[in-house]
Amino acid sequence: MAKRGSEKREHPRVEAAEDDLIVLDVRERDAYEGGHIPGARLLPRGQLELRVNQDLPDPTRRILACCELGYISTLAAATLRSMGFTRAVALDGGMKAWREVGYPLNTGKEP
Repeated sequence: MAKRGSEKREHPRVEAAEDDLIVLDVRERDAYEGGHIPGARLLPRGQLELRVNQDLPDPTRRILACCELGYISTLAAATLRSMGFTRAVALDGGMKAWREVGYPLNTGKEP
């Protein structure tokens, strides 16, 4: 994420505003609303296979899956790759690591 010893903490370029990157939060709604990466879309892991074609129609897009610790998002990214989303990866360390570094969070229902 950020370089050690850096006095200025800049967040990585993962905002969903980037043309081909989708930040996909695979936690449950209450966790998402409590704090998520700005621009992240909510798609809980338990609904992934049911909603993937509706919510993610373009399998060529880059997808960054995130969860609380990085374990569930790793499984979600593997599932997405097996479904043809070859550019899906997981956020290492999850939201816990994101918060610890001090990167920005949005709260509430809106991305």
